[in-house]
Amino acid sequence: MTSPRLEDLPPLRTRRGLRRLKDVPVLPSLITLGNLFFGFLAIAKVADALRQVKPGEPFSSVVELFATASVLIFVAMVCDALDGRVARMTGQTTPFGAQLDSLADMVTFGTAPAFLAKVLVDWHAQGDDNHLLPMHPKLFYAAAAVYVLCAALRLARFNVETGSDEEDHREFKGLPSPAAASVVCALIALFCTRNDPESRLGSLSHLLLTPERFDWIVMAMPGVLVLLGLLMVSRVPYPHAMHWILRKRHSLPFLAGLVVLIVIAAVEWQFALAACTLGYVVSGVVLGLWRAAFRRGGDDGEDDDESPRPLPSRN
Repeated sequence: MTSPRLEDLPPLRTRRGLRRLKDVPVLPSLITLGNLFFGFLAIAKVADALRQVKPGEPFSSVVELFATASVLIFVAMVCDALDGRVARMTGQTTPFGAQLDSLADMVTFGTAPAFLAKVLVDWHAQGDDNHLLPMHPKLFYAAAAVYVLCAALRLARFNVETGSDEEDHREFKGLPSPAAASVVCALIALFCTRNDPESRLGSLSHLLLTPERFDWIVMAMPGVLVLLGLLMVSRVPYPHAMHWILRKRHSLPFLAGLVVLIVIAAVEWQFALAACTLGYVVSGVVLGLWRAAFRRGGDDGEDDDESPRPLPSRN
């Protein structure tokens, strides 16, 4: 019996790759796919709105679909937060899961929020009842494209800069893509309460915001998309919110404020989400300016080496 010739064997890299792909973590991957599924479902809901009612018709006819799409993005964020934790708890962290997580994030936190915002802005740039913005299709396309492209760059940079042996991290470099998506979706969800009769009866958002100020959300949305995109590819430091809240000791007034915020969120979650997400975006900018102003001379040559989570070991 003759042994196989060396040239007849598959390349070593191919053989090793096939062995790696035989071991796919099931439970963490299913949770990551749930993230992707809910992101796609959010896009589908807005597509249903375009199919059922043409832009230019009253927004009230599709407000429920837009509100549902925003909620689906937040459900996807829960899956995104769970998949890595489940992978670590079950000992199933693999590079396959890391790449799958990035692909899911690109759809859910990159493409879906930009699509929701773009359709919302287009809707209110057409028709007599919805006319809040001048009709600039190219400008709206450009704003949404900047957000999507920056989200892709943010995720690609994270994949390259994060090593597989990273320990628990406390800080992000640039605005995380889920946080950027949460700002867009929280503002859309808040805008969807503009004409809700139940929300207008003594609600905090309607006490602070007049109908004209609600309209500012739509008018500012193109600029918000561009700003969020630039923050994602920046080096602005953003703390890991859950790590900062759960793993540090805080004062009693901080705890009391957190309780009040939880109560407000339980009563009026749209307003609470918008306030929290916008506050988080501002906090990173303030932190970056503070460090730039009071940085010691010996810190000028330091390279940022902290990142939020060890991506290659997600699942």
